[in-house]
Amino acid sequence: MAVPSSPPQFLRAKKLSDNQVELSWQPPREANSEILYYIVRVWNLSSEFIANITVTSVVVSVDGPGRYNASVTSWTRLGDGGILIYITFSTSESVPSDPPQNVSYSDLSTRTVRLSWRPPAEPNGVIQFYTIFYSDNITLSTQQVPGSVQWAVLAGLRAGQEYRVWLSSSTSLGDGGVGSTPLNFTTLEDGQSPHTDGAGQQLCTAFPSSFIPPVPKKITLKH
Repeated sequence: MAVPSSPPQFLRAKKLSDNQVELSWQPPREANSEILYYIVRVWNLSSEFIANITVTSVVVSVDGPGRYNASVTSWTRLGDGGILIYITFSTSESVPSDPPQNVSYSDLSTRTVRLSWRPPAEPNGVIQFYTIFYSDNITLSTQQVPGSVQWAVLAGLRAGQEYRVWLSSSTSLGDGGVGSTPLNFTTLEDGQSPHTDGAGQQLCTAFPSSFIPPVPKKITLKH
């Protein structure tokens, strides 16, 4: 049994609002003993937050927009070994540093697909909306959904057509020019139907009866 010989890993700060930040991290690679708790410290020139945390994330209240410091140490029965991880972060809103994550799709019909995704890891603010770009190499269409939503339905597609889709996320200051890795998919051919289960029942996704897909914008690509 010994003190940790390496600090916690991958400390990140994610802004939730003007007054709240979520800190997250991973355990040290060389803990050398059972981690009893983490000591989290967040401070600036006018305030300080210190807490013992037994999990690897915590939501911290801060004074408001500005720059802050954060550190995390991991404690065993013998102490923390004086080793910590340290970052600085800003709660002033900016553009996202990375795009939406884990973009995937599922077929609903020959002319309709459902997209889903996860928010960017570093939004640097509150996501106001997502923009979906999709193209059949002739026409580029766009569709926007609110930042609180992480799925969308693309309707009016052509059966048996290959499409490419990618997304961006925007705070009040823009999308930062970063988009997700393009995802290629082909819609079902006429006569095909979405997958069925072992009993021959069609699998489908239920949507609220009030849901009306936004009308996409279309741009003709010039070669």
